[in-house]
Amino acid sequence: MDWIAWIRGSLSAALQWFEAHPGTAGWLDAVGSISAIVFVYLFALSQNRRIKSHENTDRIRRAQGIALVLIPVLTAFRPKIEAAIIQESQPSPPDEIMHLLDQLYILGVAGGLILQMVATLQANQRSEPPANANETVRSSYNSIARQRFSDALYYCDGAVQTLMKLTRTRTV
Repeated sequence: MDWIAWIRGSLSAALQWFEAHPGTAGWLDAVGSISAIVFVYLFALSQNRRIKSHENTDRIRRAQGIALVLIPVLTAFRPKIEAAIIQESQPSPPDEIMHLLDQLYILGVAGGLILQMVATLQANQRSEPPANANETVRSSYNSIARQRFSDALYYCDGAVQTLMKLTRTRTV
């Protein structure tokens, strides 16, 4: 009970001091207003951070969903690129990838690698050797085509590895 008496005495002393100094009420009002403004700012800041965290988690989960679709597609497409290097054929990118081109930005680096693979394959499809090409021109053309397919294979492998890392990213 001794501490109740101490609080009662301290409180009465503080009230007497406030009554003796008439400008104190204005200062308390100013400090209270500033504290309320700071509190509201910090509350809004924490809400904004929470919303951004949820948006980031949603973006990662969308990217993981797309990655889970693309990994088997790219894995199945890899042998076609390897065969094109040997047989000098011209494979076109899989339809599953072509339908998702507008969503690849979500994947970041993996999406960039997939876009580079598609661009390389499409560039190879558009190029044709001249109709009256001699053996040297045809050999040069085949060498360039093999290099493009090797690049496409590199981009495909890089995309699969990056997508695998993305699927292992934890979201809580």
